[in-house]
Amino acid sequence: MSAQLLQLLALFGAFWTAIALYARKSPSPAPVRFAGALGLGAVFAHLGWALLHWPAIAAHPSALLDPVRGLTVLFVPLGLLLLERSPAAFASLPLAFAVARLGCLATGCCHGPDGEPTPLYAIGGLVVLHAVVRRLPAHSVSPTVITGLGLIRLATEPLRAMPPLGEPLLPAAWIAAAWIAGGGMLAIASARTPRAALG
Repeated sequence: MSAQLLQLLALFGAFWTAIALYARKSPSPAPVRFAGALGLGAVFAHLGWALLHWPAIAAHPSALLDPVRGLTVLFVPLGLLLLERSPAAFASLPLAFAVARLGCLATGCCHGPDGEPTPLYAIGGLVVLHAVVRRLPAHSVSPTVITGLGLIRLATEPLRAMPPLGEPLLPAAWIAAAWIAGGGMLAIASARTPRAALG
C-alpha cells in the first residue's frame, strides 16, 4: 500500500471520527456545518503549510496539487472558529487528530532526525487531551482543546526532523505558542461570561 493511500485513509478516518464524536456530544448538531468547518480547516492547513514553505513551493508549485503532501494541523481550528464554535466541535478534534497522526506513523513522516517515533508521542498526548476534555464542563472545552493542541505541538517540535522542504518561514513552535496564548485568553473570557449565557 502506498504512503499516499495510507495518509488518505488516516485523514478519512480522522474526518469521520470527528463527525461521529460531534454528533454524539452536540445537544443540537449541525453536521453539514461542522463538516464544512472541518473542510475549511483542512484548506487552511494546506494553505498554511504552503505559506510556511513558500520559497520551495514557488519553485515547485505542483506540490500544491497533492492534498496529503503538506498539512499543518495547527491551522485546522481556524475552520471551526469561523463556522462551528460549539464545545462539541472542539471536543472532537484531539481524537480525530490522533487518528490522522496514525498516517504519519505508518508512512514514517514527521519522525525525529534519528528515527524517533514523534507521531507516536503526539498521538499519546492527543489521546490524553481527549480523555481530559471528556470530563470538562462545556465552557472549558474550547479553551482547553486550543491550549492543549498548542502544548502538544510545542512539546514535540524539538523532536521533529527538518521538514523535507526545509526550515519554514515561521517556526511551528511560534504558531503553537500563539494557540496557547489564544486558549488562555479564551479561558479568561469564558470565566467572565455568566454561566447562564453559555447555555
